[in-house]
Amino acid sequence: MENNLNTTKWYSLAGIWFGGIVSVPALLIGSTLIASLSFHLSLWAGLIGFGFVVIFMSLLSVAAVKERKETVSLAASSFGENGAKLIVGLVIGLSTLGWFGIQSNIAGESFSKIVTEMNGLEIPVWISSVFWGIIMVITAVFGFKYLKLLNYIAVPAIVALLVYGLIITFKTHHFQEILNFTPKEKMPLLQAIGFTIGFISVGGVISPDYNRFAATKKDAILGSIFGVIPSALCLLAIGAILAITQGTYDIVKIFSSLGFPFLAMSILILATWTSNVINIYSSGLAFNNLLNKGDKNRSKTTLVVGLFGILLAALGVLSHFMSFISLLTITITPIAGVMISDYFISNTYKEDTLKFNWIGIFSWISGVLLMVSMTSEIKNIIGIIGAAIVYYLLQKIHHVIDEKN
Repeated sequence: MENNLNTTKWYSLAGIWFGGIVSVPALLIGSTLIASLSFHLSLWAGLIGFGFVVIFMSLLSVAAVKERKETVSLAASSFGENGAKLIVGLVIGLSTLGWFGIQSNIAGESFSKIVTEMNGLEIPVWISSVFWGIIMVITAVFGFKYLKLLNYIAVPAIVALLVYGLIITFKTHHFQEILNFTPKEKMPLLQAIGFTIGFISVGGVISPDYNRFAATKKDAILGSIFGVIPSALCLLAIGAILAITQGTYDIVKIFSSLGFPFLAMSILILATWTSNVINIYSSGLAFNNLLNKGDKNRSKTTLVVGLFGILLAALGVLSHFMSFISLLTITITPIAGVMISDYFISNTYKEDTLKFNWIGIFSWISGVLLMVSMTSEIKNIIGIIGAAIVYYLLQKIHHVIDEKN
């Protein structure tokens, strides 16, 4: 079976990444950046940030193709078998749990808006968020096998909605208006780049889970480049354009103002539903592996984790979107730095792993602390490089000590 799987071409991988990126949060990145950056600077921030993630994503994918291993197994060399499960598994589990809370919150806002538009009844957003969060968790626990069918409907539907939104927009607005837009607030470009890095940093780190099935290393790299950068940039640009022309950075209000609010909000909920089931499924799987519960307990673990995600949605985690993205960048990118250093720089990758590789764990902690302590806007890039350098130096010292003994 493995040999059959390892023939995936680059365009198939690109399609997988495209489907994962075409989502409401991708639009939210654009509408958030345009609040404090010009349109062309928002695009530059996206291009540089997404490009940076694709670089380390491609390196990890090359290693994954050579070893035919997913992220946690690949990280076992640099973090240790249990260290990889604990650190990489925990970070991925918490990250996808946070995304679940944000997207449930988006679905809740959309649903409340639909009900108000239809009959004037106002449902508190937190109640709608809990309602949709429960439906999404139930889907992940019991109906995950039907998710592919939902995706076949949701992804084309949201693409059609975006095209419709642009057509409606440019009937009453000129593109020059977009280019001339000047935001009231200002955000440093480097901070914006870090923000875009955080958006897809999870995808970059977990890329071996999917790209290990690539036919060749070249397919893995091309699939990453063409699956991530064009789609992420387009969604960022569309989110920014809609925010400028509709006069609000609230993505729910933007879609509501496009006309046919019921249809627009329904598609928004559907798209959120499909991508969010994957979030909570991945989170449940990560925590299930972390706790060594076994596959038979995955559904129960997903249900428990889902309840925490619903609580986040009810508390309005969407209002902390930028803080959440910043946290993701701080904890996730140093993982990639350690893994890349182990495989490509230190050349210390090995199959026979320790339970805990303290060199890798310390290097990851160093990268995280470096990013936390820095005020420089380039800390998002320095974190991954710093973790890689610390790992390389510690491995060199360890090698010298071993030779003396």
